[in-house]
Amino acid sequence: MEITGDEMFIDVPDDPYAFFEYVYEKKLTDGLPIIPPTEELVETFISYIGMPRDQVIAEVEPRKGVATVEKIAVNAIMAGCRREYSPVLIAMIQAITKPEFNLGGIQATTNPVAPLTIVNGKIRNKIGMNAGMGALGPGNRANATIGRALRMILLNIGGAFPGKIDKATLGMPGKYTFCIPENEEESQWEPLSVELGYAKGENVVTIFGGQGTNNVLTGGIDSNSQLSLLADCMSNIGNNNFLTGRGNPCILLSPGHVRVMVKDGWTKTAVKECLFEKSKRKLADFPKELFQPDMPKNLKGDTAYVCDKPDDIKIVVVGGNDPYHIQYVPNFGATNCVSQSF
Repeated sequence: MEITGDEMFIDVPDDPYAFFEYVYEKKLTDGLPIIPPTEELVETFISYIGMPRDQVIAEVEPRKGVATVEKIAVNAIMAGCRREYSPVLIAMIQAITKPEFNLGGIQATTNPVAPLTIVNGKIRNKIGMNAGMGALGPGNRANATIGRALRMILLNIGGAFPGKIDKATLGMPGKYTFCIPENEEESQWEPLSVELGYAKGENVVTIFGGQGTNNVLTGGIDSNSQLSLLADCMSNIGNNNFLTGRGNPCILLSPGHVRVMVKDGWTKTAVKECLFEKSKRKLADFPKELFQPDMPKNLKGDTAYVCDKPDDIKIVVVGGNDPYHIQYVPNFGATNCVSQSF
């Protein structure tokens, strides 16, 4: 068969297993099998996107690879995307290449960080994303392949291969895929995108430099106890938010948690203010070896805070209805969340 490559179209083995061996040897995959980006499939994607194939969407750090419409289509196909997912992926690339996201740092750091994408707006349901039970897990094609396509672009266009440019000591599963929609329909709070200034229903992606997920078990307790446990998780002095910390710690609450908190009179703003105060730590708690001029970064007197101000904490409502588990996603530190409407 013929697939799209640096030399336009190249001959590759027809046998699926032999094809996988070929692309793995050429370092064109994340280590998982891929869909061959044949000429016909690429043309179908480009036609759906409705832009010239050579139109540049962005340059991707650290290699400054040029992400054209055609190259985005190729990587989306390899990751298993449907063409209907293309607008989300293009918006993601536009977002992560904004300077405040610090993609070059994220791509090359020793930290286990990956872009966590939150999708808001009508497109979530149009393309069948899962915002409910198991949203971060397997089983939904849109969640999985959109997140994976972004990783393929970070590898194949950005050039951040593990052990070479990507110096992550351990890495983490979010480096394969880390993409979820917000569960707007079952939330009693305004969506993240509206909080950030976009219109309700507008299609928006918001991306965090996330260091994986920390689970907080909160079943059968009241809202004050839930927030105390969450703040204790956030107060881990070893995470980047304290040590290098600006940016946006991300909280993933279920609709069930929001329901309990609203019943008890909590607003989203009040929750942020509570977590900001409850997660603070005394300077004396930090190992002296860490005392460089900017560590801990957000120091006010003898007290360190997880970020600069309460509103820097971002809350996303996602998952099943039961108020059992909260996920905390620490921030990489030298990054800020970025958004892009489409």
